[in-house]
Amino acid sequence: MNSVFLSSLRLAWRSMLTHKFRTILTVTGVIIGLTGVIAIISMGEGMKAAVMAQFSGYGSNWLYIMPQSVQQGGQAWGHGRVEPFKMADIEALKQEAEHVDFVLPGAFSGARAQRGNNRYNTTVQGTIPEYFEGPGIELEKGRAFNEREQKGASRVAVIGATVRERLFEDFEDPIGQMFNLGSNNFTVVGVLKKKGQSFGGSEDTMVLIPLTTMQHRVTGNDDISFIVVISMDLKSLPDAKEEVTQILRKRRRIADPTKENFQVMSLDDTLEFANKFFNGVIMVFGFMSMFALLVSGINIMNIMLVTVTERSREVGLRMALGAQRPAVLLQFLIEAGLLTLVGGILGVAAGWGVGALVGNILSSHMGVEWAAWVPLRYILIAMGFSVILGMFSGLYPAYRASRLDPVDAMRAD
Repeated sequence: MNSVFLSSLRLAWRSMLTHKFRTILTVTGVIIGLTGVIAIISMGEGMKAAVMAQFSGYGSNWLYIMPQSVQQGGQAWGHGRVEPFKMADIEALKQEAEHVDFVLPGAFSGARAQRGNNRYNTTVQGTIPEYFEGPGIELEKGRAFNEREQKGASRVAVIGATVRERLFEDFEDPIGQMFNLGSNNFTVVGVLKKKGQSFGGSEDTMVLIPLTTMQHRVTGNDDISFIVVISMDLKSLPDAKEEVTQILRKRRRIADPTKENFQVMSLDDTLEFANKFFNGVIMVFGFMSMFALLVSGINIMNIMLVTVTERSREVGLRMALGAQRPAVLLQFLIEAGLLTLVGGILGVAAGWGVGALVGNILSSHMGVEWAAWVPLRYILIAMGFSVILGMFSGLYPAYRASRLDPVDAMRAD
């Protein structure tokens, strides 16, 4: 059986080399189909890895709490109204949650930062001094605002690297300098270290000010947009999450858990959601690209039928010399499988290259580390699918070749 297989493999390879143009046309369809599949997978996996790496830079024992509209039957309930948090909620969490170390409130607002003729539309975040003790928050120069400035609603700011570049000249030291934010003048006390663009935003483009300053001088209300809760340690995170949920349900008078108007998420919840989202995107677009492979399978069948007709004399001569019908069937099946195997190898390489190229372009524009990557299992699945598709497409032509009458085949023109 091994000798028959090797002989069929040699004949298939010789036929591919003899009919180079036909081989190229046949293989091109497989290459195009697999290039699309692998490129989508490589970009999706690269994006997923970049997101996971960025999320992992935050505290694993942190809880992120956001207000939200109540959803019922997939629709916003209560006219989609979002009820923000208040400082009383923060105080309740500090006093009643036993497994919580820090409670960090925050508020967002858009504003135009200006210094002289330099303008920049930025995101202003009001927060408290403890925010700067969290992981991933690094100052390039200067300092964070302190508790005295927080209590006094002082007009001091810590600016991101991009804000510093847009408002100040390269030779200028921004520390101690003033700039305009909305209708207020602020003094720069610190500059954040440049981190680059991240999914969902970047601290480089933000201005951080005391929460009280945000409420009294920028927004004019005491709304809190989000809360970050840090548990005592990773082990106590589930207890902290349960405590926070119960406290906020009580304060917001929520008797039915299905009508919660806030969301408590841990890093694991966020990573799980991101992982499911990207896997879904990869699967949807991957299956769409598979249609190109199906089209190439039809093309392979057509070409193999033509090949059988053209090589009838060769088939008749082999059978006249003693070749059995299974050997003829195997020869054409191997030829179809070999065509798609070669196309699969080239398609995987091309797809990885396209994914890497697109990833590099997006990285340069978005400022994130985005490396194309394809798990081995996807490569094996794609290669296996292409070979099986080729052999399935070649099954009927191979069967026709094996059923030829040797005498009639040798008489064919």
